[in-house]
Amino acid sequence: MHKRIRNRVLFLLTEKERKEKRRIKRSELVAALNVSPNTITSWMKDDVTKIEDQVLIGWCEYFGCKLEELIYISDEEEA
Repeated sequence: MHKRIRNRVLFLLTEKERKEKRRIKRSELVAALNVSPNTITSWMKDDVTKIEDQVLIGWCEYFGCKLEELIYISDEEEA
């Protein structure tokens, strides 16, 4: 088995949109986290290869969540 760090950004974003009854634009996330649009896209696709502490802190602050609610380690079958 291969272990990989995964994230719940898309799930948390969907929940936030549902609770606030609105769509959250990528530009809002870029401004809130002070990162590039490509960084937001990578996180939303769960395709992050380098995790920076300030981005983790930004997501946790934006969603009002703890780190363990944002990321986790998964076991994946090797292709």
